[in-house]
Amino acid sequence: MNAITEHRRMRIATIAAFLFLHSAAHGQDTSAAMTVVAASVEKSEVTRSIVATGNVVAWREIPISSEVGGLAVTEIAVDEGDVVVKGQVLARLSHDLTTAGISKQRAAVDELQASLAIARSDAARAHAVSSGVISAQTIEQRETLVKTTEAKLEAAQAQLDEAEARHRQTVIVAPAAGMIASRSVAIGQVVQAGVEMFRLIQDSRVEVDTRVLESDLFSASAGQSATIFDPTGKSEQGVVRIVSPLVDPKTRLGTVRVALPGDTRLRPGMFARVEIAVESKLALTIPLKAVVWRDAKAHVFKVGHDNLVSLTEVGIGSGAVDNVEVERGLDAGDRIVTQGAGLLNDGDVVNVKTASVRNGAVR
Repeated sequence: MNAITEHRRMRIATIAAFLFLHSAAHGQDTSAAMTVVAASVEKSEVTRSIVATGNVVAWREIPISSEVGGLAVTEIAVDEGDVVVKGQVLARLSHDLTTAGISKQRAAVDELQASLAIARSDAARAHAVSSGVISAQTIEQRETLVKTTEAKLEAAQAQLDEAEARHRQTVIVAPAAGMIASRSVAIGQVVQAGVEMFRLIQDSRVEVDTRVLESDLFSASAGQSATIFDPTGKSEQGVVRIVSPLVDPKTRLGTVRVALPGDTRLRPGMFARVEIAVESKLALTIPLKAVVWRDAKAHVFKVGHDNLVSLTEVGIGSGAVDNVEVERGLDAGDRIVTQGAGLLNDGDVVNVKTASVRNGAVR
C-alpha cells in the first residue's frame, strides 16, 4: 500500500466518524443512545414533619399500696398485664385480727348502749318524784351520768367505725380502670403500710415522650397527627397530646407527648421514632432518585424536545421517603429523567420512556 492510498483511507475514516457523530447529535441515529425513563413535573401534597425520637411511657401511673401494716397477703387476684376496672379486687390481706377487733368494739358499744339506757331511766325517775324526796344533787349526778355515758358511747362507736374501716382495708382494690404494669408482692408476704404492691397504668393509656429540638417546638401543637415507628420499623398513628412548656437548658431539647391508640403494640420502656406532621401544602415534587449531585449541589436532567438532556441545578426542600419538594429550578410540565440519571452527562442524547412522577408507571 503506497502513501497516497493510505492518506485517502484515513480521510475517508475521519469523514465517516464526523458524519456519525453529527447525525447522532441531531437525533438522526439513536441506536446507541441510552434508554431512560422521564416524567413531567407535577404538583402534589407535601407534608413537613418534625422527626424526633423518644421513649414509650405510661400516660399516668398509679402506685397501689396497703393502708394497713403488719398483715400477711392471703390472696393475689391479678398479675402483670391484666386489665382491671375501678373497684376490682387485686389482693386480700389476713383479716383475723381486724375481725376480732370489730367484735371487741361492737361488744363495747352494746354495753355502753345498755348503760346509757339505764342512766336515762334513772334520770327520768328522779325528775318524776315529788320535790324534796330526791335532792337536787342526786338529780344532777344522774343527768351527768347520762352525758358521760353518751360521750363514752360516741367514742366507742368511733372506734368501731375505725375497726371496720381497717377491716375493709385488708381488701386491696383498683382505684381506677387500667392495666397492671407491675406486681411486687407474693402470697404470705407481710406488707407494711405505704409500701407499693402494684403499679397501675390508668386507662391502659401509653404515649411517647418525644425529645424535640427547641427550634422545632414553635411548629408543634396539640392535636397534630403523628406517625410512630416501633423498634421493628412498623408504624402506627398517634396524636400530639401536649407540648411541654419547658426546655432542658443542657440539651436544648423540649418534650412533646404523643398519645398512642388504645390497641398499640408499643409498651412502656420501648424506643420509638416519631414524625409529627406540622404543615401540609401543594408544591412541585420529584422522585428522590431523579436527583443527582454535582459539586455538592442538587441537579436533575431536563429532557428537551430533541431528546437532548441538560444538567439543571435545583433547590430542594422537605420531602418524604421517595419524593422531595422542588423550590427552584423547575416549572410544572418540565420533563426530567427519573430513572437512569446517574449515568448521564450534560448534552447526552437519550431514548425516552414516559412515566408519571406520582406513580412511576412507565408507558
